[in-house]
Amino acid sequence: QQQQQQQQQQQQRFIIGFCHIDNFVVHIIPRHHYANNNNNNEESSRPWNDVLGVTMIHPHYSATLNEPSFLANIVDENTQDGLGRYLEAFITAPTTSTSSATTTNNSSRVVHPSIMALMLTSSQQQQQQHHHPRKGLGTTPGVGRVNGNTDNCHMLGILLYELFSGLPPFPAELADGRLGLGGGGRGHHQMLLGGVLNNRMMGNGSMTNFSNSKANPCDMKEPDRKRSTVRYDKKKGKSYSTLQTKPYAPLQELGLPSSICLLVQALMDGHEVYSSLEAASTDIHLLLSDPDCFLSDLGGNYSAQLCGGSNKNNSNNTTTTSNYMQLQIKAGKLYGRENDVNLITDAFCRVSSGKNEAIFIGGYSGVGKTFLVQSLTARVDISGGYVLTQKVDQMSKEKPLLDVLSAFNKLCTLIKSKTSPRELAEIAERLTVDFESDFSVLARLLPNISVVFPHLAKPASRKDTSVERIMNLHNVCFTLQRFMRIVSSRLRPIMLFMDDLQWAGSTSLELIQGLLSDTRGSTSCFFFVGSYRSNEVETSHPIFDLMTHLESCGISSTKLHLCGLSRVDLNRMISESLCIFPRICKPLSDSVHAKTKGNPFFALEFLRSLLDSAVLKYSLRERRWIWDIDKIEAENITDNALHLLSSKMTNLPENVQLVLKILSCFGIKADERVVEYLSSTSQYPDFWDWLDEAIKGGFVQKVGSAIKFVHDKVWEAAYGLIPDDEKNKFHYNLGLLLFSVSRGKDLGGAIFHVIDQINHGIPQLIQPQMTRDIIELNFYSGSKAMDRSDYKTAQSYFSNSFLLLPEDHWSSDYEFSLQLYFLSAKVAYSCGNIEKAYILLKKILEEGCCLADKLDAYHLYATILHACEESDEAYTTCHEVLSQLNETIPDSVDMRSTMAIVKETGDMLQKKSDTELSEMKEMDNVLLFTLKFYTLLICIAFWKKPTIMPFIGCRMIRISLEHGVSLDSVVGLVMYAGVLCQQSKLPNIREACRIGKVAMSMLKRFVNSSDILPRVNFCYYGFTAVHVLPLQVCSANLRKGFEVGMSAGDSATDAFYNSIHLIRISLLSGENLPGLLEETDYHLEAMTRLRNKVSMPYLLAYRETIAMLIDKGESTGAKQNYGELEEKIESNAVYAQRHKETLSVNRALQSFWLGYTQRCHHYAKKSLEMQLLGRHNKLVILFYGECDC
Repeated sequence: QQQQQQQQQQQQRFIIGFCHIDNFVVHIIPRHHYANNNNNNEESSRPWNDVLGVTMIHPHYSATLNEPSFLANIVDENTQDGLGRYLEAFITAPTTSTSSATTTNNSSRVVHPSIMALMLTSSQQQQQQHHHPRKGLGTTPGVGRVNGNTDNCHMLGILLYELFSGLPPFPAELADGRLGLGGGGRGHHQMLLGGVLNNRMMGNGSMTNFSNSKANPCDMKEPDRKRSTVRYDKKKGKSYSTLQTKPYAPLQELGLPSSICLLVQALMDGHEVYSSLEAASTDIHLLLSDPDCFLSDLGGNYSAQLCGGSNKNNSNNTTTTSNYMQLQIKAGKLYGRENDVNLITDAFCRVSSGKNEAIFIGGYSGVGKTFLVQSLTARVDISGGYVLTQKVDQMSKEKPLLDVLSAFNKLCTLIKSKTSPRELAEIAERLTVDFESDFSVLARLLPNISVVFPHLAKPASRKDTSVERIMNLHNVCFTLQRFMRIVSSRLRPIMLFMDDLQWAGSTSLELIQGLLSDTRGSTSCFFFVGSYRSNEVETSHPIFDLMTHLESCGISSTKLHLCGLSRVDLNRMISESLCIFPRICKPLSDSVHAKTKGNPFFALEFLRSLLDSAVLKYSLRERRWIWDIDKIEAENITDNALHLLSSKMTNLPENVQLVLKILSCFGIKADERVVEYLSSTSQYPDFWDWLDEAIKGGFVQKVGSAIKFVHDKVWEAAYGLIPDDEKNKFHYNLGLLLFSVSRGKDLGGAIFHVIDQINHGIPQLIQPQMTRDIIELNFYSGSKAMDRSDYKTAQSYFSNSFLLLPEDHWSSDYEFSLQLYFLSAKVAYSCGNIEKAYILLKKILEEGCCLADKLDAYHLYATILHACEESDEAYTTCHEVLSQLNETIPDSVDMRSTMAIVKETGDMLQKKSDTELSEMKEMDNVLLFTLKFYTLLICIAFWKKPTIMPFIGCRMIRISLEHGVSLDSVVGLVMYAGVLCQQSKLPNIREACRIGKVAMSMLKRFVNSSDILPRVNFCYYGFTAVHVLPLQVCSANLRKGFEVGMSAGDSATDAFYNSIHLIRISLLSGENLPGLLEETDYHLEAMTRLRNKVSMPYLLAYRETIAMLIDKGESTGAKQNYGELEEKIESNAVYAQRHKETLSVNRALQSFWLGYTQRCHHYAKKSLEMQLLGRHNKLVILFYGECDC
């Protein structure tokens, strides 16, 4: 029996533990009970109300609490608050008897008649549903019975009225006589629904009654007050209510929050908005879950503000309202996007596990794309990731690359602020290793990297030409890939969010594509999120090309399309903005949804317009928002927010409108320095004051050192204030004003803001006296863009300079014309416009007065020819220029002459020690160009005339020994060392290695050696160092040569020469074959992307060998189809011979490892018969083929 009782009690406790908070009442004895029955000392010892017990309404359980007298008032002396009170709990199980459900073993407890009626209704409903016992569990009593629901809601309203006010809603004689209460029962007991609610007294007011149960509680019209009373029918055994004309005391006069007043009044007056207890329970839960919103008449933590003006009374003087109260928009609150949030969060989690991924979010303007992503950035930041945000500006779409580079430049600052000193040291060490010789290239793209790691930035040499180095989009992409591999990881993922991609150009999206598809970035974790207006892009937009490419590369990408909020979500947003229950403001939200299609930004702007027109206003007497639904539904608006914003702006003061016009000319944001310059002029001395008014109006905001529009639609509306036919003139005059006050000052990046305004006037509005200044401004801006490797932007500025040049500029401004044409040719080459580069360079060669003025143009012209694989014309150009520089180059050199030249040069070098060679003086005359052209000629001769290469190397050494050394002297030394290695005598190899080491030591003398390093590494580690250094060391340096070469536009060809030797030596050194196959494919992909057909056949031959050794090519594709490369191979005899040599060596290797001895001997013998076979390959063949030469 005892076990059964324990099981029953556990079961009862289990059931009670799962009841809802709105399903029970708590019985207490108020403090004034002690004051009436005890002395003051006892009252002071009981600072709280005594709890007598708890009763559940449905199912009916009772718990009676009792405090033993011998344990009362015991306080632990060791603690300040004591251990609490000792109580005993007695749980009474439900019984089938109705009377037992309304009484407990505590004789002093009195059950309120309203609760009794609710329990009687519940008991009757349970008896009707005894065949479906689960159906009634957890539901509100009386659900399904209209009359019963009305009575229950009415009685709950009476109960809540007494609960919150502490007073009966009716006179005592009505309450005691008609409701059957004893004389002292009401004075000694109170009941609280679901615990004690947090009452906040917010001033006095009056309460509106609802004479019509269908009238909206927030309607502006206020009906006459009425009161309701409750009568108890003894025959029917239930209570019922009647409406009386005599008013009762409103709760608002007691200072209760308006939400509670509205809830209680609607329940007591039988308003249809609360047709069931479930509806009332839902809103009571809102009071508990969000008290800052629904229990505070002024919006709690959202700090509603009165923006100015005075309180206004309506026509009948019954309601005091303020049209200046702001809507209480919850900052950072997202509505109706739970699934989208989960989708993006899951994608970021995948990125954090070690991969790259992209998400594209489309939708109309104002639908919440930006807000959706920004709501997740805090999670990324907390998880240790780096969050980069960049908004693509419509006004700056001519600067496509600067947007992306600006975002990654901010990354450097984030790294410094978020990482520990230990992490910073590790990053610095990796940067030192990976960017040892070309850190200046990275610093050129990301200037902040020099601020974060100043010890890595080398001082610029007086002959530093790094600024003039050509960098195309592929070089920028490859450099950022290397940087991302270092700074990103699973612990530090990088998230880049680019907003408004509809304004992005193909250049920036191609860069993003390259970063996401980095196959070598096994440790990088890059998460790209891009948003765009789906109604403003066509299928030909580069966004869709990016999506297609990522899909073809196997990069995970997700496409989201955001629509407007649903009616439910918009209702919730408006409810929390007005601090009114959702069911109360549902008519308003439905009307707003019908007019705005659920667009959040549009909906809020529409509400603000209703506020401005006083259709929606805040009642100071009611302490809540009220509106006229008929006028709202009659509002005639367009299908977007632009009309609303434009109408609002036209009503602003002229000075504020002028500020918005000026700021809109700079795009979505303007530099603070621009505002400072404008405020210093006589035209706008009060510009800051006008700007403050615009900020107070909610149109713009100050973010860091920029003034930014709060939304792109606000910017569109502000820019629309300027008539279309006056826009160019407005821009131009603004630019001239800024130029006049900033002349002679270092504007930094603000120079682009100034010149962009002026360029709106080209060419119609340009005054003759300003032409020269504008030409120079565009030239200077183009040079600044080149410094940041944004050649598309530079090309635009240089084009403006060309438009304003006078016809006789070659004679009237010769020096400036030389600079403009040359830099424009470099920019055109970097942008891939080869024909334009040829035209500009040929113009320089035609108009140049002397050879010295043409040398730069000649060198760039020959470099472009070599890069485009026009070897014949490139060789001829270099040969002609060297001839004009008094250099004599024979058409051919036989073997005997070559040996004599090599021996003579060797004798000269042997007379100097290593130290003397390394410390030779630097060259400083016109012979610098002589060596530059010889260096270029060596690369061309490698495929055109290989027999002339020893002569060129020896000639470069002689010039250096006589006139000093330069970077190009290093090339001559390593080329000479390579020639010595081709000879079979051992002393020659030792001397070659000595010269090679001297050359590499000399290379360190020059601060920025990245221009020449790919060529030097290719020659030294590919031909000389392999005889004396471990092959693994040679592979590492060849890999370095490839990386540095890929970061410089004119060194890509040298980079791929490093690739060939890297794969060859890595194969011979025994590297992991699957990893080597992956690296080979990476290099082939780079060659394909840059359309390099010269090096690809050789790399394909080595790939075939690697695949055969792994699994005979079954799953790795051993047999290569050269396709269109065959024509290229056969077009040049040297190409064909070198390719045959490579194929024979690889066939010998394959035959050896596959066990075909005779075939291996056949290919080995065939290889040794070739004249151009390198010495190292000869040693390999002798080992594998076992042939006696």
